[in-house]
Amino acid sequence: MKDRAATRALVLGLLALPFGIFGPFAIISATRSLLRIRASNGELRGATSAAAGLVAGVISVATIVAGVGYWLVAS
Repeated sequence: MKDRAATRALVLGLLALPFGIFGPFAIISATRSLLRIRASNGELRGATSAAAGLVAGVISVATIVAGVGYWLVAS
């Protein structure tokens, strides 16, 4: 059975790429999903979706932080 939070993390991660505000929510959802999947001893699946959502969320947050940092330095 696939963990629904893994799909949610993937969707939020993909939404975070153009709309950065979803980045932290993707990271939180993916982390919770990965912990739940690991604790299920193989009953839950979806680690790949959760990991992809986590990566997309981290990329989004890193881009926002770098952009704000650049804006502060350049101004």
